[in-house]
Amino acid sequence: MKEQLDATMQKHVVGIDIGGTKLATVAADASGNILSKVRRPTRADKGPEYAIQLLFEMVDKTIDQANLKQEAISAIGVSCGGPLDTKTGIVYSPPNLPGWDAFPLKARLESEFKIPAIIENDANACALAEYRFGGGRGYNSVLYMTMSTGIGGGIVINGQIYHGANDSAGEVGHQILLPDGPLCGCGKRGCLEALCSGPAIARRAKEAVQKESNAAILALTDGRIDVVKSEHVLAAARQGDALALKLVDETAYYMGWGIANLVNILNPDIVLLGTIAIAAGDLILEPIRKTVSNFAMARPAEVVQIMPAQLGESLGDLAAVALVV
Repeated sequence: MKEQLDATMQKHVVGIDIGGTKLATVAADASGNILSKVRRPTRADKGPEYAIQLLFEMVDKTIDQANLKQEAISAIGVSCGGPLDTKTGIVYSPPNLPGWDAFPLKARLESEFKIPAIIENDANACALAEYRFGGGRGYNSVLYMTMSTGIGGGIVINGQIYHGANDSAGEVGHQILLPDGPLCGCGKRGCLEALCSGPAIARRAKEAVQKESNAAILALTDGRIDVVKSEHVLAAARQGDALALKLVDETAYYMGWGIANLVNILNPDIVLLGTIAIAAGDLILEPIRKTVSNFAMARPAEVVQIMPAQLGESLGDLAAVALVV
């Protein structure tokens, strides 16, 4: 299959982004320029067979919209939530895709289109996209971390994704910082994800507001504590609200602690932070950098850069494309 990819690399490619709420397909040229896009709701409750049939239709439409023929497509890159096996292309029950139990995604796509497909964990694919097209260009070792519903990560070294022994590398959000801390979705306590993800920030904000009334945060939610989200905390912090700033500083402290651990282990050139870090900017990036400087060993700390990811809304499209261009 690799020989097929190498022999036809100058043709066009198709990228597929599979998420719990959205399916997306794109066509791109050999340089990664997006030529056409199609978006559809995942309807995850309908299961994998519904999704795969919809993806077949979307790929056909994407190729047609780009004024291409199927013969012009050299490869299909797929970014999908894990766990999954990159060698076999089998997806194993991602939390946001119920029913995808050992689903042979690679085999189904290759059978339908007679085109080689590469299946990759979405965080790894995003890391590769940032390495090739975004903030990681020009660096040998890149660590990408997203701060969203969870804390995910991908590691790229000399242009290659680091997968580990069985495709489990990059689970940066599940390092334990507080053994008796809040329960994480993985079943452990005190993971970085349980402290710094969007839902974790919202949980801590709700707890804080219940203890001490806070006009700034509640003004953004019409007085409803139950609908407080991380974006409300960031908005209140930008207004100078003391409680919101304290919550942001706590988040930056834990995030910086987790990143310092990774800096000591991986010694990366650059750490690229996505989603919440992009929205917050220096409000959270500066205290993260300070904590990393304080906690990491001097030599790796003095060279690492901690920056916002650059690809923004195009990241999902380019993540899938980066796998095959």
